[in-house]
Amino acid sequence: MLQALPYHLKVRDHFALQTKTWNFFAAVKTKEEQLAQYKTELLKNTYKFDVKADAAIYEKVEKAKTLLGLEQLPVTVYQAQYTDEMNASIVYLNNEAHIVFSGRITQLLDENELLAILAHELTHVKLYSTLQGELETAERIIMAIAGNYHSEPAYYETARLYRLYTEIYCDRGAYTVVGDTAPVITSLVKIATGLDKVSAESYAKQAEEIFSTASGVKAATVTHPENFIRARAIQLWHEKKEAAEEEIIKMIEGSTDLDQLDVFKQKELLQFTRKFMQLLLKPNWFRSTLVTNLAKQYFADFSYDEDVTLDEQFVETISGSYTSIKDYLGYIMLDFALVDGALEQIPFGWAFQFAETIQLAAIFDAIVKKELQLSDKKMQQHKQKTMAAWYKLKEGEKEQVVLEDDATA
Repeated sequence: MLQALPYHLKVRDHFALQTKTWNFFAAVKTKEEQLAQYKTELLKNTYKFDVKADAAIYEKVEKAKTLLGLEQLPVTVYQAQYTDEMNASIVYLNNEAHIVFSGRITQLLDENELLAILAHELTHVKLYSTLQGELETAERIIMAIAGNYHSEPAYYETARLYRLYTEIYCDRGAYTVVGDTAPVITSLVKIATGLDKVSAESYAKQAEEIFSTASGVKAATVTHPENFIRARAIQLWHEKKEAAEEEIIKMIEGSTDLDQLDVFKQKELLQFTRKFMQLLLKPNWFRSTLVTNLAKQYFADFSYDEDVTLDEQFVETISGSYTSIKDYLGYIMLDFALVDGALEQIPFGWAFQFAETIQLAAIFDAIVKKELQLSDKKMQQHKQKTMAAWYKLKEGEKEQVVLEDDATA
């Protein structure tokens, strides 16, 4: 059964909580004059396929509509003029769908491939009409916010991921209609390359090879995932259905990157940062006025947590993060190691020890060496001296920050 993807639902739920924004966009309706104007522009710049003269195209449209549960949807198909670039797009206005082909699509694709493309485009409407139109409202909200010049980058990234997942969903719609992955894959490759004949099996193996030989591969495009990702995603969906979601999410989102945070990962990173600081600042001797003031610059409501514990999952999260996240955490440690000179060398010694515990030693060492402009020899001396100062400090067991497994050993 064709269902909205988890990311679509997350975005819907996020904006549904913002009642005023949600109600405003949910109330916006396409005016009749807007639809009339759009149709006029289409007629000026396209050839409109006729239901009788071009019956083969409309037969495919009807088949796709039936299998997608869109029987009542009026659909018109057009061929764009003045362009050789191959593409297919759909506009859904006032409960009418308008599909526009450009380039040689109708000549290049075979019957099943053309059906797959039509089904893909109509699945956009399927998504819009899912859950009483809530996903269409959610899409308009995130696209409007992301399109605002003053919006935070996280909204742009959220909109980008929403688009990418929409294409994954629409590929599933195409698969649902044609009942086979091959036409879905070959139509993508033909449109991208212009080749008359391609092998779906060969391209699926090619896509699989990319992920078997390279790590950290994820979608880097803005509106549509790369074809090798789409091909692998639909093949995984064919083989595993819902069990494939986790692997597909990795291909689309990858690991958390500081430069590519959506609104959800931004929130997760903030929560992670708070716990990170609570662990770093757990020793009582570290809680000076200057240190506390710096912590409140990160979080105005920051508070110390006597019961916070370091576990394997926390360390594994750091270990699996992008270098940008590791650097970010390293600079937080440097901030606190430097902020209060009255604490002398102890904060640095503790930071070196903490970095080792959470498997960030190499990252933190590199940051300290760079920012303090130390030679290799000076760096080694600085590390030894500050860690010696830390070891001399007698801490109560409760103030030690160790992995839970080590604490119980």
